[in-house]
Amino acid sequence: MFRTTLPLRFAHCDPAGIAYYPRYFELCDAAIEDWTAAVLGITRREMHVDRGLGLPTVTLTADFAVPSRLGDMLDFTVTVTRVGRSSVDLNVDIDCAGERRFSVRYTQVLTDLAEGTSRPWPPELHECLIEESA
Repeated sequence: MFRTTLPLRFAHCDPAGIAYYPRYFELCDAAIEDWTAAVLGITRREMHVDRGLGLPTVTLTADFAVPSRLGDMLDFTVTVTRVGRSSVDLNVDIDCAGERRFSVRYTQVLTDLAEGTSRPWPPELHECLIEESA
């Protein structure tokens, strides 16, 4: 499992200083982008620009437990729960000081950006995903 910590900034909050829920998804995407580089060994720039691959979300489910506030340091834990031929299921759990704030379950599918179609994981990326899910 992969962990990273990101601050809840002013731009992520509503006027009352509480996390605005669409911004949570931006933060989760940032954590998944960091996970991609750390676990798969490929940055999103390399994936998109150099290899012509995308990893769009096709399913997303969120559970909100406790509001987060401006200045909170949010701990993101990304866990691989299933690896498919061209897809991956991820859980992202977000805590602050040990308290669960929210969690998101994703299905993402590897796509050929030029064709706009799914494609199987290249063997080296598939192997990384299998190791991470074990």
